[in-house]
Amino acid sequence: MIVVRLIGRVLGDRRGVIVFSLAALAITLCAAFIAHSTNAIGPAMLLPWVALFAFEAGPFLGLAAATVAFSLWAVIVSGDGFDVTPGFVAGRFTAFALIGLGVGVAGARLRRSERRARRLVEGLPLVMYAETDEGLVYISPQIEPLLGYATDEWLMGSGLWRRVMHPEDRDRVIERYGEAVAAKNDFECEYRLLRADGKAIWVRDSSAYVEDGKRSYRQGFIVDVTAQKESDAKLTRNATLMRALVDGTIDGISFTDRDGNVVMANEPMVQFVRELALPREGLMHERLLAIKDSIVDEERFVRRMHELATSPDVESSDEFELRESERVFQGYTKPVVTEDGTFLGRVWTLREITAARQVDRIKDALVATVSHELRTPLTSIIGYLELLGTGAETLSEEDARFVEIARRNAARLQRMVEELLFLSRVDAGGLQLDLEQVDVAQIARSAIGSADPAAAAKRLSLEFEGPESAVACVDAHRIAQVFDNLISNAIKFTPARGRVEVSVRVDADTVTASVTDSGHGIPEADQPRLFERFFRSSATSDEPGTGLGLTVVQAIVEGHGGEITCRSTLGEGTTFTLTLPQSAPAPERDVVAAATAR
Repeated sequence: MIVVRLIGRVLGDRRGVIVFSLAALAITLCAAFIAHSTNAIGPAMLLPWVALFAFEAGPFLGLAAATVAFSLWAVIVSGDGFDVTPGFVAGRFTAFALIGLGVGVAGARLRRSERRARRLVEGLPLVMYAETDEGLVYISPQIEPLLGYATDEWLMGSGLWRRVMHPEDRDRVIERYGEAVAAKNDFECEYRLLRADGKAIWVRDSSAYVEDGKRSYRQGFIVDVTAQKESDAKLTRNATLMRALVDGTIDGISFTDRDGNVVMANEPMVQFVRELALPREGLMHERLLAIKDSIVDEERFVRRMHELATSPDVESSDEFELRESERVFQGYTKPVVTEDGTFLGRVWTLREITAARQVDRIKDALVATVSHELRTPLTSIIGYLELLGTGAETLSEEDARFVEIARRNAARLQRMVEELLFLSRVDAGGLQLDLEQVDVAQIARSAIGSADPAAAAKRLSLEFEGPESAVACVDAHRIAQVFDNLISNAIKFTPARGRVEVSVRVDADTVTASVTDSGHGIPEADQPRLFERFFRSSATSDEPGTGLGLTVVQAIVEGHGGEITCRSTLGEGTTFTLTLPQSAPAPERDVVAAATAR
């Protein structure tokens, strides 16, 4: 067996074949010379070796070998007395030359084709191999950079494949491979191999049984999938962490595709679905519409669901209350789009805020009760403070200063009570407005006149810009309250020698007013919360205040069907802009809901 393998290795090497064919040709010619008989050897015995040499050496060397072999043979046969005629020489030499040249051309073409195929195979990012019953007969050079073992080490039949297989995978892989070989089936498996430096890599091994006449073998390829395995493991780990994060929130979260089908829902959302008895099948907005009869504000709920179904780019935030259970939920939805604006689906978030709303109701009731109870004694206190010093006996300068401090703080407390009562009335049923045609520009001028002493005390420039008249259908008392609050805030938060400007303009069907100051400005992070009840910006924490003034302003403006916005830049100042319709608001806007004032 060893001799057979050795001969096979020699004949498998091109140089070995050339040497072997030349040696055989020389032995044949020597035998003919020694025999010295034309019957001992003929052209038919020389031509196979000439062809073999030409096939491996090429057409030109093949032609040269054919010429030399024929010449030596001709010398031998002529010495034996054979009649070597020109026709004999031409005929026999032509046969030798055609064999040497033709087989050499065929061999050269075959080798070029083989080189192209080998370059193609060896240029692939994988290891090709072929195996017969006797063992591995071919493996591509890519195996060496992959595992650190040369191709000769793999072809020596030493069982290297089994030795470099990871111990934890060896039994499983060998068993599966043995079953595939016995059944002549395809084989595919992922397992680990150990490099020469001891590092383990993951590979995918695929092979197929090939039957070629009487010969049969198995051919396959090995691909390094270490990076893919690591990436898959990382993705799996991240997906597990992300799922744990989503399931660990108190909010119900789900994701729907472009059509509204639910793709994913976390555990809290699944729990909400069970508790609210939502349908398990169907589009998201259709499932939610199934409980519309149990919603307190059914019309608004239905309108929102239809809007979300027909407008992919809509972002919404809503509260809805269940009629029987009085449970309150806050729903938030946001579209998911790619960088190029392609709509992928929608994120739905659901949070139960029943407890928070109950606390709000209790708090509002308490504030309303306390404020109402404080109003009467405060009025008495302020009245008696104003009477002090008006009698026959005058107060000393120090006593007068103490009384003024008490009066000023009592008035401040009274304003806070009035604001709380105002918001309580809004929460309880809305704000009643006494609408009439009023000159908003004149209201603004009057508010500036009232604020002149406070501005002068800080040496502020208080200016007005606008038309002589700007008429709108508003409640004069409430709009005056808006200007008073905004202007007093501007004066309070503007440093000495600063500027406060009030402007009014009339557009097509609206009146727009702005109050601009040159104060320190409001941090960007605080601006979205400016109109929240009791909220105070970090930039104004050192100034006295209740955090209710802007809430009141917003309630009044929106009660008129208008809008108020804020634009502020740190170090440059702040501008509050309110827009009021010139005509009376629609009937449903006569009342400002409690949610508006929050």
